[in-house]
Amino acid sequence: MKKFRDVIVLRPTLHHAANWILLVVISLAAAAAAQVPMPKDTLGFTPGDDRKLASWAQVIEYFKKLDAGSDRVMFQEIGKSTMGAPFVYATISSPENLKNLEKYKQINAKLADPRTFKSNDAAAKRLVAQGKTIVLITCGVHSTEVGSYLSSMLIAYRLASSNDADIKKVLDNTIV
Repeated sequence: MKKFRDVIVLRPTLHHAANWILLVVISLAAAAAAQVPMPKDTLGFTPGDDRKLASWAQVIEYFKKLDAGSDRVMFQEIGKSTMGAPFVYATISSPENLKNLEKYKQINAKLADPRTFKSNDAAAKRLVAQGKTIVLITCGVHSTEVGSYLSSMLIAYRLASSNDADIKKVLDNTIV
């Protein structure tokens, strides 16, 4: 420390710089985590709590907030149900996979059609190597079963917010 005309001048050290960098990284991580809403934040309860059910409108609202708060989620309405309710789906994967989603859809479409290859195994193997595993989880087939549509929010939240190595591996290799 050096006093210069009644002003104290602090000389930054490597230790101070490292502390500031650590503080910035922690702040950014906390801000990113804070942007991904928990189901409880939208519903006022955790899905699965006794005697608590979410309406379809609340589920839609939650997934819209999840889409806005996470770069791992794409939420879309693809039509209306026979009763006029939104018919929706969420796509969850790594941000990189979501950016290339159309490419992976095309690869999957080719692999799903056996006429594409005409016994050309090399082309199929190339496509398998370039593609991603696509997993469909249906959560709401039967209107009287509530566990699946409630658990959908918990599954989506975990995939959208977790930084566990196993979850990141799933997101890098899979499109849900």
